[in-house]
Amino acid sequence: MKLTNVLTGAFATVTFAQTPTPYTDVKSGITFNRFQDTSGYFFGLALPQNSTGNTDFIATIGGKGTGYSGVSFGGGMLSKLLFVAWPNQQSVVSSFRKTANYGSPAVAAGTFTQTPIANGTYVNSTHWTYTFLCSKCIQSDDTTFKATDSAPSLGWALNAQAPAQRTNAAASVSRHSSQGQAVFDLSKARSSKFETWKSWAKPAVARRFDA
Repeated sequence: MKLTNVLTGAFATVTFAQTPTPYTDVKSGITFNRFQDTSGYFFGLALPQNSTGNTDFIATIGGKGTGYSGVSFGGGMLSKLLFVAWPNQQSVVSSFRKTANYGSPAVAAGTFTQTPIANGTYVNSTHWTYTFLCSKCIQSDDTTFKATDSAPSLGWALNAQAPAQRTNAAASVSRHSSQGQAVFDLSKARSSKFETWKSWAKPAVARRFDA
């Protein structure tokens, strides 16, 4: 991911915009505390009612067109857990990233995993959406927000230009065209329905096309 200066400004610059608000996805029925930028970019969080010992959350990320949308779960860029996604035809490509330097973040490996929620993942004529269970994504090493936080600031970035290698989750992307940070009220992200929504997460199954 050629994020030299792509995420540098994106996650290092503190630019506050719209305030995240509760939003229920019309297809999945999941309610998120969601930030949406005027560009069409959006990112939302859903959390369990009880934060004690929790390391999981459900996220939704998306935008318009074929470009990428990115988020920093720790607010800044350096040494924080980052996530980037973009549409590829009727599917969505995504990956975790992390870097200690202002440059191209490598794909991040760790205990954290992503599992798609199919009824909240789609690409249509107006926008694309990727909804997923982020397991063990709340880390104790300050690379992400904490489950007990009340109002963490998360960084976001996007570019309307599609990555050159849309099918490659490790593909480079162009410098962001919009970026900033948003403060999330986690009390508005918590729901007693979290475990039900979490049960909908299933590993993606590769489709076979026989001749």
